[in-house]
Amino acid sequence: MNSADSESLARRLLAAGYVEDSLERADVAILNTCVVRQASEDRVYSKLHELKEWKTPDRTIAVTGCIVAKEGEALTRRFPHLDAVVPIGDYDAFIANLEGRYDYSLGEALPHAGRTGVSHFVRVIQGCDHNCTFCIVPRVRGREKHVPLEAVVAECRQAVADGAKEVVLLGQNVDDYHDPDGRGGLAALVRKVEKIPGLRRLRFLTSHPQDLETELLEVMAASDVVCRELQLPVQSGDDMVLRRMARGYQTRHYRAIVDRARRLMPDIGLVTDVIVGFPGESEAAYLNTRALIEEMQFDVVHIAMYSPRPGTFAATRMVDDVAQEEKLRRLNDLLALQREIAARKTARWIGRDAEVLIEGHDELNRPYGRIRQGKRANVLRGGEIAPGDVVNIRVLQATAGQLTGLLIPTNSEPAA
Repeated sequence: MNSADSESLARRLLAAGYVEDSLERADVAILNTCVVRQASEDRVYSKLHELKEWKTPDRTIAVTGCIVAKEGEALTRRFPHLDAVVPIGDYDAFIANLEGRYDYSLGEALPHAGRTGVSHFVRVIQGCDHNCTFCIVPRVRGREKHVPLEAVVAECRQAVADGAKEVVLLGQNVDDYHDPDGRGGLAALVRKVEKIPGLRRLRFLTSHPQDLETELLEVMAASDVVCRELQLPVQSGDDMVLRRMARGYQTRHYRAIVDRARRLMPDIGLVTDVIVGFPGESEAAYLNTRALIEEMQFDVVHIAMYSPRPGTFAATRMVDDVAQEEKLRRLNDLLALQREIAARKTARWIGRDAEVLIEGHDELNRPYGRIRQGKRANVLRGGEIAPGDVVNIRVLQATAGQLTGLLIPTNSEPAA
């Protein structure tokens, strides 16, 4: 979601005649921020301190994103060298102020000028109507606002026309999406977007176990464009902890969704989020989470230690009663477990063929990208492969985090 906001602001600035450059050469530095965890917020403050040395009377520092909703103008009192605090999506006044400050030649107003790459992020929902007790998103992003279906399709069509090969539909809870004009939900939207000529891949995230419908899984299974990847945060494998989190489901519901998805798509890539050390998480509750991870065999698990976020129900009404060292132990234990699981799962790809959407080249100048299940893949003997190309590889090596394979030539290409 933050990447989508950054893309939106950058397109507006490019359309107004600005260009991207290094920090050393730039006149304007903009921080787009996240406060979902304390560590994220701390990085913002650290970067603002660093920028104090960069700041001159002719340079502008601006902050946007979730920290603006949380802290507001208090940021400028704490950081006097900060010039602008910009609410999410409210960019017109900020850009107008820049135009008054800097003398430049106005560029041609192109709505997608210079920003569309291989993948294009499209926000379909802003905000969230769920009230998970640990989550600050409803406070900083507000209640849900749904983008009209035809507007989403139009943006996706324009992005493809500008060169994007993949579109990613975004929402804090993307399964909640519904067209304000009554033209359907996420499944209907996916059906419309996947038909755009030239679109090679379509993803959506993040899903919520309480709202994901079988119809959406069936659309995924039947499509040659929708990727076989599902980002479905479980947060905990213990029903008591899930109730304290106000997640709205139990582990049996989560298991049923995963079972349904894997029956429809046996090769689906499954990604989840887990919080350790939530208030009231006993050792037995933690072991239930550990057991669920072993059982589910996720491809990727994003694991975080619980940190109280000011203004959330958990921070104001619950005691943060799991010691920091115990949180860290549980975190490291799950990280080690998931590394083993991921290594076993990626090893199953050795000897198989996979389709790769090329995103760029690594430090060894090897093309790399992602397969339809979301895993990163490096391509050996890539030849003239460029970002945006879609190629097939034979997987030769696998680690917990990525695959490496040999390019399979098409009929029109000589063997490498």
